Amino acid sequence: MDFTDVLREKYNINLNEQQAEAVSNIHGPALLLSVPGGGKTTVIVSRVANMVLNHNIDPGKILTLTFSRASASDMKNRFNRIFGDDILHDVQFSTIHSFCYSVIDTYVRKMGKTFPKVIEGTENQASKAHLLKQIYLEINNEYINEDTLEELTSSISYVKNMLMDINEIEEIETSIDNFTEIYKAYEKYKREERLIDYDDMLTGTYQLFRQNREMLSFFRDKYHYINVDESQDTSFAQHELIKLLAAPKNNIFMVGDEDQSIYGFRAAFPQALLDFEKTYPGAKIMLMERNYRSTGCIVKPANMFIKQNKDRYDKNMFTHKEKGNPIEFVNLKDRNDQYIHILNSVMKAERLSHCAVLYRNNISAIPLVEFFDRNDVPFYLKETNIHFFKHWMVTDILSFIRLGLNPVDTDSFSNIYYKMNVFLSKEMHQYVLSNISKYSDVFDAVMSYPGMTQGTKRELVDICKNFKKIPTLKPLDAIEFIEKDLNYKTFVRRMCKEKGYSQESLNQIMDALKTIAEKCETYDDFFLRLEHLQKVIGECSKKGYNNSVIFSTIHSSKGLEFDNVFIIDLVEGQFPTAKSISRYDEGDRHLMEEEVRLFYVGMTRARKHLEIITFGTSNKRKIPASRFVKQLLKAQRTSIFQRDLFGFKKTKDKGVQEDMEGALIEHVKFGVGQVINVDKNKGIIKVKFYDFGNKNLALNTCIEEGLIKVLKER
Repeated sequence: MDFTDVLREKYNINLNEQQAEAVSNIHGPALLLSVPGGGKTTVIVSRVANMVLNHNIDPGKILTLTFSRASASDMKNRFNRIFGDDILHDVQFSTIHSFCYSVIDTYVRKMGKTFPKVIEGTENQASKAHLLKQIYLEINNEYINEDTLEELTSSISYVKNMLMDINEIEEIETSIDNFTEIYKAYEKYKREERLIDYDDMLTGTYQLFRQNREMLSFFRDKYHYINVDESQDTSFAQHELIKLLAAPKNNIFMVGDEDQSIYGFRAAFPQALLDFEKTYPGAKIMLMERNYRSTGCIVKPANMFIKQNKDRYDKNMFTHKEKGNPIEFVNLKDRNDQYIHILNSVMKAERLSHCAVLYRNNISAIPLVEFFDRNDVPFYLKETNIHFFKHWMVTDILSFIRLGLNPVDTDSFSNIYYKMNVFLSKEMHQYVLSNISKYSDVFDAVMSYPGMTQGTKRELVDICKNFKKIPTLKPLDAIEFIEKDLNYKTFVRRMCKEKGYSQESLNQIMDALKTIAEKCETYDDFFLRLEHLQKVIGECSKKGYNNSVIFSTIHSSKGLEFDNVFIIDLVEGQFPTAKSISRYDEGDRHLMEEEVRLFYVGMTRARKHLEIITFGTSNKRKIPASRFVKQLLKAQRTSIFQRDLFGFKKTKDKGVQEDMEGALIEHVKFGVGQVINVDKNKGIIKVKFYDFGNKNLALNTCIEEGLIKVLKER
């Protein structure tokens, strides 16, 4: 009897043709590309069962690696529930970090040493954060905020997972001042104190396998068959480690979907899937294209939407489910209208827990929590580590208010003295701190600074008058007053220019703060409300879903599914991000492709009903809807993506056209310019734009994406 028949008759597992092919493929390298809702977990556990029950492979020789503890636990429980009575020997389902821990533990025990202290994880996370804060302060002579700490942590993890050498690290793109110096200090301290973080487990195991043939041989002999789940989320270092472990037998079975690779900031390396046949010669590439999750009206547009990406395998997702209702597109006046709409919509659902509100970044959760909490509608927040309450802009606004209420508040003054649209030096600031007891308020103190110019004094008098108005205003009016009359908007714009912050992201934070302030009559109400919301969010981790609406970033929703999904805050600059748009406009599609994949993942969380929500104004500023809305509308209407080449003709070898130099062109963002140089080898044209100066563009990308058109030939 064929094993697929055994699965059906004995275990009630019905495999489709593509799934059956994957389950029956046992030996040699194989890559299984599964669309969302394709049943990959069923395939992996069934394949392991086939290996043990049908091919008599020792269960102890099989290692299955996955991305998270939850996935590993779910897979193990499912396997034991279905096949536990017949396969009594443990099959190892593990995260790659747990596997690496076991390798290092084996090695240190053999060497008669103790395992290094791990400074990451639930109990020890604070020690890593504390160490990085301390190093940052020592090197940059300033305290690090939570957003910068998160970027620093991510950047360190990224360079490790990409196995970068010190020269490559020095070239990494980051806004962290003196990043290389901080990284070196961090690594030096850990070495001296025998500390490791999670990434050290990966790189340490990789180096150990490369340098210690005995250890490598031991684990190669221990595991003859390797399964890798969620391989699109696996980093370069992890792929290299797995490659060492699998050789020379290369009985490796990778399951993933490059279309769902959304962790680029964590060094996820989907290119390994695209290069699988090069890495493992003779490998078999298999597809699972049937979606068991969503209706036809969700599956078909989603399938067409993802096809705009270039770096992918050609897959055609389909479903045998009913057609269902078309994707609903909702265009509202402003951000707050979203919450009213969502509240009204979820209250019509059979169960609140069947509804999920998804967003690009977790700041979107703040006004959702505020609105649902005030209306006593239960919700569950998937991510509670939100930096909103400690964000520098929120801290600034609160400092302005507190200084207005208490003009001798030197802590607030210290935070904002250089953000008040008047030049105050560090020396002036120090003078205020040293002499405040002699004066009625900080403004009198600073105006008494020796050598203060009359012009600066006049500016300070006006600023002082404005601060005195703050106690007379309601919280929302005060925030808007600080933005306009105290010129805080000017400072924010300067930060965007100097630090590369996204204006739309900062607008989102300001909108969230205003949403909270809107219902507060007094400053006491406002401060208490902020404390309450912070407490509510913190307590979300202690409660389960119950009958609650789910709030989640798309990143955290991966692997989940819901009857009703609402994707919100779909405006340009936020989703896709301003950075991805800027790179795309210059001909680099790398970041934009990940944004497309992220939106695709969000869409495919929906089983029955999907709403795409956008709005027209943010912080009293008009803002265009996300390009994804337009693209998806087009996909839903026609299921075809059409590309306008604006008069260009692509050559067969995708090379640069020889007659481009001197041509007058128009770019969708940079306007009109002239081609002044052509690099045929790199496929790059240099254009002198009238308003933006010289820009290097990847010609074929610009052509394919319709970013440029010829105005006049050379």
